[in-house]
Amino acid sequence: MDRQAEFRRLYEAHRRAVHAYFTGRTGDPDLSADLMQDVFLRVWQHLDKVTDMPDDGQRAWIFTVARNLSIDTGRHQRTQAGTEQALARERAGTAASSAPASVAVIDAERVAIVSDVISRLPEEQRVALTMAAAGSMTSVEIGAAVGVPAGTVRYRLSLARRTLAEALDRYDGHAEES
Repeated sequence: MDRQAEFRRLYEAHRRAVHAYFTGRTGDPDLSADLMQDVFLRVWQHLDKVTDMPDDGQRAWIFTVARNLSIDTGRHQRTQAGTEQALARERAGTAASSAPASVAVIDAERVAIVSDVISRLPEEQRVALTMAAAGSMTSVEIGAAVGVPAGTVRYRLSLARRTLAEALDRYDGHAEES
């Protein structure tokens, strides 16, 4: 077996889906790239085991690793965020805080609204949306990757898109009144 060729095949077959999965889970493209690198490092380390599996088994193994890394990263981020909040509360006692400057360009505000709404979507909807948008995956491919039926994926995508549209409609209605 040509290890490098086999690794390249696995990488090319799964990299977009794994990156989209992480982007959906974390909302951070840079962190997603780092986590994707960790997944494929583990693929390399266990290449003999992974290549002996059927294609669907390989995908399941890769996404199990991705899910576990995502959970570990989420725990780390929550711990770090809690620490940062505690430090900020300490500093707030000694210094007055200033309000952030408002965004001058309406398009930038709309992008910020979309980003905020996406970050607040339930995880299942956020993952499905980013895998479809950033990963260019179909509902069947997303369903196979996350272990749910394609119809469930389509429903989650519909809910996510409706939530985004409603947020933009509220913003657009408010902007016209101003």
